This record gives sequence, structure tokens and C-alpha cells, in this order.
Amino acid sequence: MSNTRVLPRGGREDELALLLTQLTEAKRQVEGLLERAEVLLGGSAVSRTSVETATFLTPARKSSLDRLKAVVESTADLRDANGKLSALSVAKVFGVSLSQLAGWMGRTKQAVSKTPDADSLQEALGYFERVARIRLVMKDDSGFRKWLRTPHDLLGDASPLEVMAHGEWQAMADYVDDLLTGSPT
Repeated sequence: MSNTRVLPRGGREDELALLLTQLTEAKRQVEGLLERAEVLLGGSAVSRTSVETATFLTPARKSSLDRLKAVVESTADLRDANGKLSALSVAKVFGVSLSQLAGWMGRTKQAVSKTPDADSLQEALGYFERVARIRLVMKDDSGFRKWLRTPHDLLGDASPLEVMAHGEWQAMADYVDDLLTGSPT
């Protein structure tokens, strides 16, 4: 005998109707978030086509903002010519030493210096890239570095760098996504 749940024809149709309603609502919410992000970015070169056909740069990312061209371009300076995130570039933009960044990622400075764009670093560096997206709404990199070092109420009076130094990269990346989309959790 099978463990599969068999629904009467009407039950299956009801379940499908409910699923369709949920999917429609989820689609509406995603479209609303994308529209809000486009407004926030000032409509800067983001078309519906580019949003729908864009791809993620690294599989570890978990942000809807990855699909917006202007957002992805805002962190192009964190990537090497080969398209990979570079620990050297991330450390420079964040205003931290390579030793500090390496320590946060559980690596030695020597290992990170030798191959700053190693495949094994891409997932961790991806969180730093997501945080760096806040530069979209900042005047310059000095404002970004000041923001990184300023305690924030919503972060328990910790600075973004302190949060990241404690390994809470996902939380910090999500915080920036919320700031950029205007939908704090």
C-alpha cells in the first residue's frame, strides 16, 4: 500500500484552488517589492525584462535584490576581472585589514592573501557584498565606512561591523536588504 494521501476529486480541486490563491498572492508581493526597489533606485536602468531575466552571481545568495541590475552593478568594485569576489577588494571597501577579514572568515591572512578570490571564500564574501549594497543610498565610500562603524538601535546598539565580526553575516545582509527595500522585518 502507498502512503500517498488520496483526496476525493473535490478535495484535490479545493487544495489546488488554495495553492493557486497562495501563489497569486506571493507573486503580487514579489512584484510589489520589485517595484518598491525600482522606485528606491530611482528607476536607474532597471527594466522589467532585466529584472525577470537576470541571474544570480553566486548560488549562496538569498536576496531578491540580486536580480536588479543597478544593485549588482553597485558592488562591481568588489569583483576581480574574472568576476569573482575578492577579499582584497572587500577589505579595502569595508576599511578593514585583510587580517581582520580573514579572521572573521576563519582563515589565515596568508591563505586569503595567496588566493583572495578562492572559490571557498565566495559564499562568505557574498554576505559582505550584500552589505556593501547600502552604498546605493550613500554619497560616497567614506559615508559607507562611517555607517559601518556607527551603532544602530535596530542592531542592539552595535555597529554593522561589530555584528559581522561576530559572524552574523546573514542577519546583517538581511538587514541591508530590508533597508533597501523599505520592508524591515
